[in-house]
Amino acid sequence: MKVAIFIIMAPFFLCHSSGISAAEVAAQAPTRTPSFTREGSESCLRCHSGEKMRAIAASPHFDMNIQGTPAATHGCESCHGKGSIHISRAHGGKGFPLLTQFARGRRGSPRDEQLQACLSCHADDSMGEKQIVFIGSAHDRPATNCSNCHSAHEESDPMGDMEAQNKVCSRCHRKDIRNHTLVKGEAIDFDAQACSTCHDVHVPRQVSMELEE
Repeated sequence: MKVAIFIIMAPFFLCHSSGISAAEVAAQAPTRTPSFTREGSESCLRCHSGEKMRAIAASPHFDMNIQGTPAATHGCESCHGKGSIHISRAHGGKGFPLLTQFARGRRGSPRDEQLQACLSCHADDSMGEKQIVFIGSAHDRPATNCSNCHSAHEESDPMGDMEAQNKVCSRCHRKDIRNHTLVKGEAIDFDAQACSTCHDVHVPRQVSMELEE
């Protein structure tokens, strides 16, 4: 017991005898830089093997026929970040920054980190797909990021389905939908079309206003 007490208290005495704070001692600890794993997604699926995790295999993000797909580069790590430290038996991801978590609120990584992960591909016009601007758009707000509306871990993104898309939009825009402007004296039939039929939320706000005019 005495030995255990000495080990616990030793950093305290070392800090005070040398005039270095505990925070400074922690800051001086050797840093480890993560790298991409050799086995890629297979390394991730050893632990994250639930149905939702494996569903992405049938999604566009793992379709090898799509230029720039994550599957063609570093798999899961293309979006979630380098995972060598995260998967190591010695560390198990503890004590190091978490990999990028796509979620709303406190469950997710910082907004800028999530946006960077998505827009590094989706805002790159060299990928051969439609370029998504988003920055400066109506949805470019502090509490909103891509994962508020989109889901990658599904065979198809719900925003690509008319009914599912309208449900996602109504989570925030229920009042707007209910009070939508009338067209030729008749309300728009929301059951017959998706919100994106008329609204493009991925364009800068100024451009969107000009299109509406």
